[in-house]
Amino acid sequence: MDLKAYRRLLRLHWVAILVLTLLGAAVGAAVAQTQQPVYAAKAQMLVTVSARGEDSSQAYQGALLAQQRAKSYTTLLTGQSVLNQLTDRLGLPYSVEHMKNHITATNPTDTAVIDVTVEDHSARQAREIAEALGPTFSQIVSSAENSGRQDGGQAPVINVRTLDPVQLLDGPVSPHKSFDIVIGLALGLFLGLVWAVAREITDTRIRDVRDLEQGADVDVLGVLPRGGRHRDTEFRRGLPGPPVLAQAYRWLALTTETAGRGPTPRALVVTAPVRADEANAVAAGLAIALAEGGTRTIVADAQGERAHLADLLGLASPWSLADVLDGRVSLDEALVEWRADVPLRVLAGTAEPGPGVAPLRQAEVAALRGQLTARAEAVVFVAPPVLTQSDATVVARAVGQVILVAEARATRVPDLVQSVQRLRSVGVSVLGSVLSGERGRRGRPYVPAVSPAARLNGRDVRREDHGRSHTAEWAPGNGAGPRRTAKAEPR
Repeated sequence: MDLKAYRRLLRLHWVAILVLTLLGAAVGAAVAQTQQPVYAAKAQMLVTVSARGEDSSQAYQGALLAQQRAKSYTTLLTGQSVLNQLTDRLGLPYSVEHMKNHITATNPTDTAVIDVTVEDHSARQAREIAEALGPTFSQIVSSAENSGRQDGGQAPVINVRTLDPVQLLDGPVSPHKSFDIVIGLALGLFLGLVWAVAREITDTRIRDVRDLEQGADVDVLGVLPRGGRHRDTEFRRGLPGPPVLAQAYRWLALTTETAGRGPTPRALVVTAPVRADEANAVAAGLAIALAEGGTRTIVADAQGERAHLADLLGLASPWSLADVLDGRVSLDEALVEWRADVPLRVLAGTAEPGPGVAPLRQAEVAALRGQLTARAEAVVFVAPPVLTQSDATVVARAVGQVILVAEARATRVPDLVQSVQRLRSVGVSVLGSVLSGERGRRGRPYVPAVSPAARLNGRDVRREDHGRSHTAEWAPGNGAGPRRTAKAEPR
C-alpha cells in the first residue's frame, strides 16, 4: 500500500479507528482502576569483611571477597531458609513463593552493596518486611560464614548490615495508570487499523470515485456529492441548493452533452444496478441542467412502478409512459411542462399502476423514442434497475445508450460489473457511470480526466498516463442519425 492508499484508508475508516482507539484507552484505564495498588519499600545492605591486624593487602583482598559474597547473597536473600525465618518472625500469612515474587535483590557492579525492594499491597506491611529482612539475613550470614572457626580468630569475619533506614516510596508503584492507558491506546489503534485494512479488502461497496474507476471498465462521467435532507423535494424548483451539488449536475450535463448542438437529437437511459432512487435523482438533475443550458429536453419515466420521478419534480399528471404506449392518450397530451421559463417537459404519471401491468416492448419503446427525439434535442429515460427488472434491458436496447448510477456506500462492485456485462451482451452502449451521494467531495465538482470531445464514437480511447479505456461520446445509434467522429484532444 502506498501513501495515497493509507490516506484513503484513514479518510474512509477514521471513525472506526478513532472509536477503537478510544475504546482501547478506556479498557486500559478500567484495567488500571480495577487493579489493587502495590507499594514498595527499599533498603540497602552492605557486606563487610574484617580481620585482626590486617594490612592494606589483606584489606584489598577482603574488599574483593565482600564483592564476591554480595553477588551470592542476592540469591540467598530470596532463598527458602531466609523467607521461612522472615515469615515466622513477622507472622505473615504468605507462602515462600509469594514472598519470593515480591522481594527483589540486586547487586550493583563492582560493589559490596545489595539493593533490596519489597512490594506489598499494604504500605505498612512492605516497610515491616524490609525492616525485618536485614536483621534476619544478617543472622543467617553470620551463622553460616563465621561459626566453627578453627584458626584462633585470624580468619576474616563476614557481616551484613543495613546502611540506611528503610525508605517507603511515595505512592503506589503499581498499577501505572498512564502507562496502561497508553498501552490501551496503542492496542486500540492497532486493532482499528487492522479492522480498517480487513474492511478495505473485504468490502465490495463503492465508496468513492477510486472504487468506481477500478470497479468496472466504464468511464466515470460525474461524481455527485451527498444532497440535503429533503431529497424528495429538492428538484421541484431547480437544481439542489448546495452550490457544489448544482455545479456537479452542470458538469455532468456538459460531459454527456453532444460536442456541438447540431440538428441530431440525443437519447439515453439512466438506470442503476439494484436501487432506483438515485437513478431518479440523477435523471432529474441531468435533465434540469440540460434544460437550464438551453437544450430542449424531455425526461420520461419508464420504470413501470409508481412514478417517483413526477413526485421528485413536483408534478401531478395522470398519464404515464405506459398510457402513451397503450394508446390511451396522445404523447403531446401526456407531456407536462415543468416550468415556463425552462425548456423541460416530463412524461411521468403519479397514478398507481393497475394490477398485471404488461412488460414493455422494445419496438414500442423505440417508436416512442423517435417521437420524443422529434420534439426535443435531448431525451432522458429513467429505467428500472438492471438486475431486478427485465424492462431495464428492453428500454436500454430501444434507446441504445445507458448511464449507470452507482450509489456511494450502497452499490456493490459485482452488481455494477454484472450490469455492465448484461447491457453490453445485448448490444447496448454504456456511456459511463455516475457516482451519487459521495461524501468526501465538498469544495469542487468532479471533472472527468478526458473531455467529451476526446471520446470517439463507438471506440475506446486509452490514455497513456492512466492506462484505462474511455467509452464513446454520445453516439446516436439505432438509426438516430449519422455518427460524428471526433479527434482526441492533444495533451
